[in-house]
Amino acid sequence: MGLVDAVRHAEQQFTKSARRGAERAKAGVEAMEAGILRTLKPHHNSAVPTSAHPEQEPEPSAKVRTGIVSVNGQDVGKMRCTGGR
Repeated sequence: MGLVDAVRHAEQQFTKSARRGAERAKAGVEAMEAGILRTLKPHHNSAVPTSAHPEQEPEPSAKVRTGIVSVNGQDVGKMRCTGGR
């Protein structure tokens, strides 16, 4: 019965090894999910207003962005596009 015992022992070792591998894989997936959720979770210091009146918009900044109005001191409207020539 030595051969049957050896096969049985090998089968038990394989089963233990497979279970350990499955547990490690499960732990890795759980850690990965936690990391993804951590990155997707909104931060407390985000720019989203959390006040009691969310419909109020923040005050506009003093700077108002405009397009390009002059190049080398000449107004863009008066310049002719030469295509870089």
